[in-house]
Amino acid sequence: MVRLVLALIAFSFFDPIARAAPCCAQAGGVPSLITGDERISVGASFSNGNVIGDAPAAGGGLPVFRDALSTRESRSVLLLNAASLIDGDRLQAGVSVPLQWNRIGTGSRESNRVASGDVSLTLGHETLPEWDYSFWKPRGFTFLQLTLPTGRSILESTDPSASDVTGLGHVALSAGFIALKRWSVWDAQALVRLGRVFGRGFDSGISTRSAWSGAFSIGGGISFAERFRLGGTLGMEAVSAQGVSGGGLDSAGAGRLVWNAGANLAWLRGDDDTLILGYSDQTLFGPAYNTSLARTFSLSFMHRIER
Repeated sequence: MVRLVLALIAFSFFDPIARAAPCCAQAGGVPSLITGDERISVGASFSNGNVIGDAPAAGGGLPVFRDALSTRESRSVLLLNAASLIDGDRLQAGVSVPLQWNRIGTGSRESNRVASGDVSLTLGHETLPEWDYSFWKPRGFTFLQLTLPTGRSILESTDPSASDVTGLGHVALSAGFIALKRWSVWDAQALVRLGRVFGRGFDSGISTRSAWSGAFSIGGGISFAERFRLGGTLGMEAVSAQGVSGGGLDSAGAGRLVWNAGANLAWLRGDDDTLILGYSDQTLFGPAYNTSLARTFSLSFMHRIER
């Protein structure tokens, strides 16, 4: 049962709907971090999200939900990830590679694109190991995550519908900490992350300035029937205003903020494999601004190789 809890936590901080809107397509959470007792983990997840509303810029009022006459947007993401201990004990490295399928349509017209998203590399360290049991002291992991602009950003799009947007388009570096704790059948976790999105010059002559990013997430769950766990998470992701200039354009930009609420059901299949069914919703909590809002279902699988 402990393996089930730790395996689910490894996936629960990854938020596939962060890619639901072209404006904020990026790698989210920490999808390639070992938080259990294995030495290697490999996994895959498939998510499908539908954009159902839009949050205006800060101070612009309440989000507007789309109707039958609005633009239809959906994103499917196949995410492959792997992580391995690199010192035999507490230091680890991981990689996450997404493939994204965008479908955007208006009326009878629809545009479909399949392309790679932004690859992320993670370096983690078990900073607070749990050598002895403590009722209050958590198990903690520090991490660095580097996101590479292998996907196409909105500023590189050649499609009027932006269906070819699959990434942030910028190098991003973040650092964070994950704390985990378990009491009998109950468990809890928390994540905090702060990062920098670096400015870039594009071939079109447009340049962007750097911006700050941040996120936090809390969650918990209960294990039952020996091989199942039901859990939930609530988190916030924010990016500060990123200025854009060039090509006759000079804008200070606007920041982005979104809240993600999720629920997940995990099944420990055997001793080394875990299946997770998840649901995430960006419309339940706020405020949110300057982003699209989506609801997403996901199915994840992870295989572990013990130390």
